[in-house]
Amino acid sequence: MKTPAAETRNAPALNRRYITAALMLVMVLASLESTVTSTAMPTIIGQLHGVEHYAWVATIYLLASTIVMPLYGRLSDILGRKRVIVGAICLFAAGSAAASMAHSMPELIACRAIQGLGAGGIMPVALTILGDIFTLEERARVQGFFSAVWGTSSLAGPALGAALVKTLGWRSIFWVNLPFGFIGLGLLLWKYHGREKPHSTVLDLPGTGALAIGATALLAALSLASLIATWIVGALLLVAVVCLLAFIRIERASANPIMPPGMMLQRAIGPAMIGSFILGLGVFAVDTWVPFYVQGARGGDATAAAAAVTPVMLAWALSSFLAAPLLIRWGFRKTATVGSILICAGFVGLWLCGWLGLSSIYLTASLAITGCGCGPSSMAYLLGAQDAATWQQRGIITSLITFFRSIGGALGVGLLGAQLNLIMAPQLADLKTRGLDPADLMDPTLHKHIPPALLKPAQDVLVHALLYVFATMLLFGLAQLIVSRLICNKKHEKPITREESLESLA
Repeated sequence: MKTPAAETRNAPALNRRYITAALMLVMVLASLESTVTSTAMPTIIGQLHGVEHYAWVATIYLLASTIVMPLYGRLSDILGRKRVIVGAICLFAAGSAAASMAHSMPELIACRAIQGLGAGGIMPVALTILGDIFTLEERARVQGFFSAVWGTSSLAGPALGAALVKTLGWRSIFWVNLPFGFIGLGLLLWKYHGREKPHSTVLDLPGTGALAIGATALLAALSLASLIATWIVGALLLVAVVCLLAFIRIERASANPIMPPGMMLQRAIGPAMIGSFILGLGVFAVDTWVPFYVQGARGGDATAAAAAVTPVMLAWALSSFLAAPLLIRWGFRKTATVGSILICAGFVGLWLCGWLGLSSIYLTASLAITGCGCGPSSMAYLLGAQDAATWQQRGIITSLITFFRSIGGALGVGLLGAQLNLIMAPQLADLKTRGLDPADLMDPTLHKHIPPALLKPAQDVLVHALLYVFATMLLFGLAQLIVSRLICNKKHEKPITREESLESLA
């Protein structure tokens, strides 16, 4: 029989299990919501109308969740992790409940913005808490499980959304993940009593504002480039550049900067953030341009396009789980390097599939290899930066890793889209004069109505342009490989110990 003293000593370890389970549940909350709405949107448009607002439903969620990530990270360093993640979960739940009762597209868009403002704090702060309560060796294993949960939830989202729309109606998609959130919230309120450490409570409001406005302008310009006038896109990009320059100047002069300039110069932190940004540039473009290739150039349907990118998510989740012991054995640099090499190999295979017209088996294998590289790379960047951070910096550093990856993803899609349009615009204009609407290439049901004399040349135009896109993605992968070689391979001189991690829960 355990003595009271033994039970007291074991209490933090037991609490840690509850907290880990709670964080997994809230991770499901965030990852499921990002994909569950995709298959429900046609039905929502049919009932609420406002097809002209279609893109805003997804865009506003991305905008809101991305721009607040650094703010949440800094607030978790100032106010403590528990207060911030509880607030984020409550805000997300309120947005979900309101979205389920929306009666117009503008209402739904506003509710999605509230959801995004909450979601932007869930993942970064959850990962920060893991950094507080686990040692590096333990965190590597746990992070693998979290990546598997995240990947599975993301993949299950579209199928779950379709099933809910058919059975309970589209409003149910905004309620389905709330039980996960409420259970996780209850466990955190009950078991998580994080001990704060001495830190500055001054928030860099000018720097935070400049970063938020600049990121909003950049994401809006990239996400809505095809929907708004060119001069508006140019104005947004100008605002983004001005805000970035102002942000750099503010951070240099601030006593408590949200992104300390010296932090980016550290071998364990700066390259990790740059590597995360480049990872977003290349890999997140796969979700946009591979389906475009499958449907437009190969004549596949939406199901074939979704099946083509599924191996990336599955391999990402699985490789994160398998990379945990390798990271402890190899170190941050070698793990990130191996991941970058696999990403490059996958992009080479993708380019060869387009150039040689290889079958779907080779395309699937190439994308699976790409996903296998994402797990080790992303884990090495995150854990390497966290390991070099103090408690007072861990929140902002964790959030910036996620923030840079999201910004990189949006920028990569935008740049590659501009490249694609520039290359194939003259040829498509010629095809239009011959009576072909390029949009018909994306609908397999219309292929049989396109004369073979027009269909084959049009598909060749797409393949030719996409070869340049895939080649640019490979250049991104090579840049990531170079940056990965700059990461500090050593563990921090004073890593968190098991006793310290348990003490933070006492």
